[in-house]
Amino acid sequence: MTPSARDTEPATDAAADKARLRRSLREARAALDPLDRQDQSRALARSVTQYLERTTAPTGGTPSRHATIAAYLGVDPEPGTAPLLGELHRLGFGVVVPVCERGYQLSWTTWAPGVALERSVRAPVFEPVGARRSFEELQDVALVLVPALAVDRSGHRIGQGGGYYDRFLARHPLGRPGAVPRLGAVYRSEILPAGAVPVEPCDQPLQGTFTADGLLGFEARRPPV
Repeated sequence: MTPSARDTEPATDAAADKARLRRSLREARAALDPLDRQDQSRALARSVTQYLERTTAPTGGTPSRHATIAAYLGVDPEPGTAPLLGELHRLGFGVVVPVCERGYQLSWTTWAPGVALERSVRAPVFEPVGARRSFEELQDVALVLVPALAVDRSGHRIGQGGGYYDRFLARHPLGRPGAVPRLGAVYRSEILPAGAVPVEPCDQPLQGTFTADGLLGFEARRPPV
């Protein structure tokens, strides 16, 4: 996800602090060595697939290959998701990625290798061409992978400022029976100390985040492992 007009709205103290932090994080991310970004992206993909191997397998059984993963198409210099999406498809998981809709809402479209992409009319990203579905229409979702510029150790995420994911996650709150795990994906350097991300009422926490080193879960809202 990419910058939006929300960064230019009248700012509260928290919003102004987040805008400053967001600029700093973007600069730091862009300064990472491209080869390091690639290496971390491949390792992050392994972290996600290893997590799914554990969590989609019945007790004593083999992992389910019928689950759907709600991922996203990473935009450089974000952690690249191409290695992950390709591996998920190879393993037999269904893969859907978000499409930006009116009102800063998300719908979901199936991704597969070679799917046609077109430029979004609402954000500077490319999106798959295909039928759009609401999250409620998806079947057997095992994971929502959430983009972020950084996540602090209390589970608070800072994104690009558009608010698409916060609006989406607010409709699927943590603690609801059957809630799907929602986990971030960031570079190692983007794990911040607890309390480092300013929090606004609309912000939605994560249960954990993936890095090249594995899954970091947050004490108050541990994901299934």
